[in-house]
Amino acid sequence: MLLAAFLVTLGGHYFTEYTLQKTRLGILKRKSFWGLIIHTSLWTLAMCPGLWLLDLFAPWKALFLFATHTVIDAVKMSIVSSKKNYFHPTNIIDQLLHFLTVVFVYIK
Repeated sequence: MLLAAFLVTLGGHYFTEYTLQKTRLGILKRKSFWGLIIHTSLWTLAMCPGLWLLDLFAPWKALFLFATHTVIDAVKMSIVSSKKNYFHPTNIIDQLLHFLTVVFVYIK
């Protein structure tokens, strides 16, 4: 079950962080606060099934993931105005912080 939860979480993260960013949502996220909220809501929803599979889901965890993802992305976008390549330091730090928040809710 752990492998299934990992794959569901990884797939959800990839879909919302990379696939959807190539659509209008990626543009909207950079242009408006509501675009960012839509993005972080979808990302949070994509993270919850993995927690549910392991019986680790709790509402506070979803709220924590939503809030931290929103803040991390807002700060990143205030530092870097345009989308940089995947290996740009700001993107690496961004993804590392997202990873740490997910790990936190899995071990708590």
